[in-house]
Amino acid sequence: MNDNSFSLDIDEKFTKLAEAKKSGDMLEVTALGKTETAEFFYTGNLEKNIEAEVTQIKKLIETLNITKKNVNLIIPDALTYSQIVSMPLLNEKELISAIKYQADQFIPMPIEETNIDIEVIDEDQQEKKVLLLIVAAPKKIIEKIQTTVELAGLNPESVENELSSNSRFLASFNKNILNQYKVNQNQGIVIANFDTNSTSLAYFSPEQLLIRESHHLSIGYQLFLKETQVNIDTDIKKTEEILKIYDKKNSSSYPVDTIVQPLVKEFASELKIFISKYNPSLVLFTNKIYLFPSLVTTLSEELTFPINIFNPYLLIKKSQLIETYKNELPIFVPALGGSLR
Repeated sequence: MNDNSFSLDIDEKFTKLAEAKKSGDMLEVTALGKTETAEFFYTGNLEKNIEAEVTQIKKLIETLNITKKNVNLIIPDALTYSQIVSMPLLNEKELISAIKYQADQFIPMPIEETNIDIEVIDEDQQEKKVLLLIVAAPKKIIEKIQTTVELAGLNPESVENELSSNSRFLASFNKNILNQYKVNQNQGIVIANFDTNSTSLAYFSPEQLLIRESHHLSIGYQLFLKETQVNIDTDIKKTEEILKIYDKKNSSSYPVDTIVQPLVKEFASELKIFISKYNPSLVLFTNKIYLFPSLVTTLSEELTFPINIFNPYLLIKKSQLIETYKNELPIFVPALGGSLR
């Protein structure tokens, strides 16, 4: 990461800030914090939606005493289109032409209405091939987020999705992660980026933890929240508290397991299809999973497969700041990955 920049992960629920750099085989975090994203920021088209988010960003920057102006931006996977492709090693002109052709195949909108970001995952000089992560986002979304941070007095250096930033984080700390979770050397892992309105599944190869495949599911935290709220007839805040502390091993006056069972079965079915293709050592959930941690246990039992929460705590140099956010660190993984750009 450029020492003059920090990262902002602006999703539908939270705006998260991270200022960090790699120090040896650990991550040194100098600033970390979050605030609620302004209501209807992504879905609304009014000027007041942008103004409200500008206010949130300014407050967060002031609270964390951030003086840097350059920022790397991360947006939700649900607002982007991603594809991992293998291509021959070509000259720059040929590569751009080939990428445009590939992008046109998986983007469900005119390519001229999108911004395309390309990240090199791996190069094979012997086979003369390159593995690329291609991410496309609607220009309207990119322009909105860039305008917003500029109005907050910042200079946007880059924009990427959470899949891309998560991939960078895993590749940067591959050995530590493989050791921490005792990953079989012949098997990779699946990362489930459990977000507000969707979940992105990504398979990472053994040894180097390089992304090889991804899949998008239209199941996220919001579905479980709404389903629970409707069935127990209480307000959103109370429902959020219930999901956050729910543990089916302890008695509860709310039958959360029964309520979310249909969603769990649907989720498990999609997850089973993905993991059966790659036979990973385990599945690690990150991001909003800290808001509903018991889901991991439920899915693991449903699939009889090892599923855990990915918390980067052991990868980060300890400080009072990190101890404060210890249990919430899964939600900061995309922002921390963005700080390594």
